[in-house]
Amino acid sequence: MKKHFALIILATLLMPSLSKAKEIRQESFKYHMNMARDISCLTFVIGEFDTPGKRVAADCRLFVVHFQLGSATLSPFEAETIISRLNACGITRSAPLVITGYTCELGPDHLNQTLSLQRARAVAGYLQSHGFAATAVQGRGSNHPRTENPDEFFRNRRVEIQVILPRQQFTPVPGS
Repeated sequence: MKKHFALIILATLLMPSLSKAKEIRQESFKYHMNMARDISCLTFVIGEFDTPGKRVAADCRLFVVHFQLGSATLSPFEAETIISRLNACGITRSAPLVITGYTCELGPDHLNQTLSLQRARAVAGYLQSHGFAATAVQGRGSNHPRTENPDEFFRNRRVEIQVILPRQQFTPVPGS
């Protein structure tokens, strides 16, 4: 009996603490490959997730959507990701959003400027069709790159969605 009791105590001490419950979520994940096409899939994630009320607002103020070289077409994966991230952060459909498009430095400046605006309009149109409010839509071409490394130019082909909180002010960029 003492041996059985000792085993129970030992097992209790060695058992991991379950003070916080783990949550299983299905989330989109994008695998990037430098030499091949990017692959997107849904996968399961197990962890301790913040509840929307406890989430840090700074994590939810800026969303980035990536595009293929020379394209202004929003992929189904990116479209689904935008809506799910906005919903997960508790962003309401009335929250003002600023949509800004960018390109990498490949190609002439005038084409990059046009392409960046087309990308921003594609995202804004998608968000508006789902009831979100796009306050400003702008294209900045290849200005403000995230990287200068040619192997990572895919990071520069993006649209940024900025959520404007009530205390923030938006000042449009001249010429955009």
